[in-house]
Amino acid sequence: MTDQGRGYSPEPWGQGGPYGGGARPAPAPGGHPQPQPGWGTPTQAADPYQPGPGGPYGPGPYPAHPNQQPQQPQYVQQPGYPQQGYPPQQPQQPQYVQPGYPQQGYPQQPGYPQQPGYPQQQAPQAQPQPVPQPPQRPEPEPAAPALGPDGIDWEAEAAALEAEAAGEYQDPGVEPEPGAEQAYQDDAQHDSYDEEQDGYTPFLSEPDDSRSGERRRKQSGRAERKRSGVACLGVSMLLVACVAGGGYYGYGFYQSHFGPPPDYVGQGTGKVTVNIPESATGSQMADALFSAGVVKSAGAFVNAYNKNSNATGIQSGIYTMPTHMSATDAIAYLLSQNGGDTLIIPEGKRASQIYTLIDTKLGVKPGTTAAVAKADVNQLGLPSYANGDIEGFLWPTRYSVGAGMKPLTLLQSMVSNTVQEYQTLGLDAGASAVKLKSGYQVLIEASILQAEGNNVTDFGKIARVLYNRLNTNATWGKLGLDSTLEYYLPPKTVLTASVRENTKTSYNTYINAGLPDGPIDNPGSEAIAAVLNPTPGSWVYFIAMPNGVTQFTNTFDEDKVYVQQYCTQTHQQYDPSSGSCY
Repeated sequence: MTDQGRGYSPEPWGQGGPYGGGARPAPAPGGHPQPQPGWGTPTQAADPYQPGPGGPYGPGPYPAHPNQQPQQPQYVQQPGYPQQGYPPQQPQQPQYVQPGYPQQGYPQQPGYPQQPGYPQQQAPQAQPQPVPQPPQRPEPEPAAPALGPDGIDWEAEAAALEAEAAGEYQDPGVEPEPGAEQAYQDDAQHDSYDEEQDGYTPFLSEPDDSRSGERRRKQSGRAERKRSGVACLGVSMLLVACVAGGGYYGYGFYQSHFGPPPDYVGQGTGKVTVNIPESATGSQMADALFSAGVVKSAGAFVNAYNKNSNATGIQSGIYTMPTHMSATDAIAYLLSQNGGDTLIIPEGKRASQIYTLIDTKLGVKPGTTAAVAKADVNQLGLPSYANGDIEGFLWPTRYSVGAGMKPLTLLQSMVSNTVQEYQTLGLDAGASAVKLKSGYQVLIEASILQAEGNNVTDFGKIARVLYNRLNTNATWGKLGLDSTLEYYLPPKTVLTASVRENTKTSYNTYINAGLPDGPIDNPGSEAIAAVLNPTPGSWVYFIAMPNGVTQFTNTFDEDKVYVQQYCTQTHQQYDPSSGSCY
């Protein structure tokens, strides 16, 4: 660009340009002036295949309309050149000249205004062909351009620079090569961006008030409204899905962290076996019930357990319960069953009596448990010092009994429980303190005390009587008790003096000093504790009266008085020589 604001060109200033003083081209044949480049209608080459001037409909100019207004001078701009210097007039539909047909001679109106800086999209057309023009009235000379103080038309210079920057400027002094315009239009077809087709409107552009512009705006508006409606529907559905999903997960988070624990409704269905451990807490019960599928969550059971003041009375044991119960119903069920499906073994029962209880509880044939205990003695888990004798190892307590349980399984549970209890009570450690050889002897003496005593409060004194008879010369080390001999003899055997004197067995404590070979029943913890800690005293004799009172004496004569009273109250005969009933 030069210092005067014009691009470099082979033409000197003032020559050959649209605004210079160069020579004007000669008029065309027919007397009509030929438009100069940059002014009026672009020049087109003659077409040798088209009809001559006037077309097939005859020569001659078209008559002007009588009421037609004088036509303003028209300045047709180069492609891509914005029109300068005149106010915009009403847009008119572009005129297309058909090959072979004369162009109507109506006054031309300026084309659509073009935005600065954007090349106007050209419709694809064939190789430019010269079109014969009808005779036209001479057009008035265009008005001289408005020059600035320095003699330069700056508006035209600005338009030329913009067209040159867009690659559309054609020097007026240089004739375009044949086919160049068509090639340019073809390239525009493939490479250029159709603003109108895409609906693009440059920023700060003037609105198109023509009918075609209005039509495009309506079509664009309908498409935009359609696209906007679809977009709004999609966004709305997405928002609803997000809100629903967020609400679901939010509710789940609240329930898991702050809401009440999940719980079933109702009393449940079906059956399942649940083992409530000994001395189990509410949380331990909850874990057992949840694992078995009785309650829906451990937390629900713990809440129900804490709200029910009677829940602490739930006993350990094996319960057969429905599944899917509410926590409140599970509490009520456990309390109503009072330990569940259990077998209670009282203190002082012999093994033969316990076998009968097991047969009845399990619903098996009488004698089944006794036969199993004898045949499977090695599978019972007895300690070696028991010498295969189960007596004394069936700990008196409540045992849970499940559906289909076998006698052997229950016996094994009893023996295991007994051994654990004996270890807890410390039989072996305390035996020597009471002059016994082993914990097994503690068990034997406790079984005798359990059989003889009828009041737990007297167990300490009875333990002292046994200790004094075994360890003093008051009875020469003989216990002299009916309970030991009765254990050995068949049931309902009458103990006469002859039976007491002639029965040869270690269980006959009338003729044998010391303890018998084994326990005579299954004592409880109170009897064992009394043997290990006897009440201090010098008692040698005792008798449990029918009214529950136990009488203790130091001499045999004092004892015979109470024995005679006992025989009378129990409707037995009294033998003064032996000081016993028969």
